[in-house]
This record gives sequence, C-alpha cells and structure tokens, in this order.
Amino acid sequence: MDAKPTRSPGGKLALWLFYAFCLYIVWTMVKYFWVVSSVTGGDLGSFGGKLMGALMGLMVLGSVAAVLGWIVWYTRPRHYQGRHRSSNRS
Repeated sequence: MDAKPTRSPGGKLALWLFYAFCLYIVWTMVKYFWVVSSVTGGDLGSFGGKLMGALMGLMVLGSVAAVLGWIVWYTRPRHYQGRHRSSNRS
C-alpha cells in the first residue's frame, strides 16, 4: 500500500500563509466598502468610483495572492511511485 504524500514544513507554511492572505483580502474588501460607503462627494462618491477603487485594490492584492498561490502549488506534495501500474497481460 502506498503512503499518502505529505507537504514539507515549508509547503505547510506557504499554504497557511496563502489561507491567511485570502482571509485578509476578504477582510480588506469588507472594510473598504464599509469605510467608503460613507463617502458622498467627489469622484470616489459615485458608485462607479467606489467599484473602481475596490477593483484596483483587488488587483494589487490578487497579484500577491497569485504569487503565493504559485508558491503553494510549487511546494505541493508529489507522489512519484505507483503512478504507472504495470499490466498483467498473459
């Protein structure tokens, strides 16, 4: 029976950092809409301005999340043995 592949300690740390950063992104977006909802004047006061500001912030945070996601994917557990089964053809 093959053992289940596990993450290295660095891979686990990267995964938890990715999870924490995703929660931070959600918190930041909620906080942004909470604070900006009270703004009424200027370009930021319009609904489109509020969405544009949120989209710009999300693009910056999303690019950092993409890098962290790549690191998590790169440090994933790999299982090299048992991948190709030999066939018993007689």
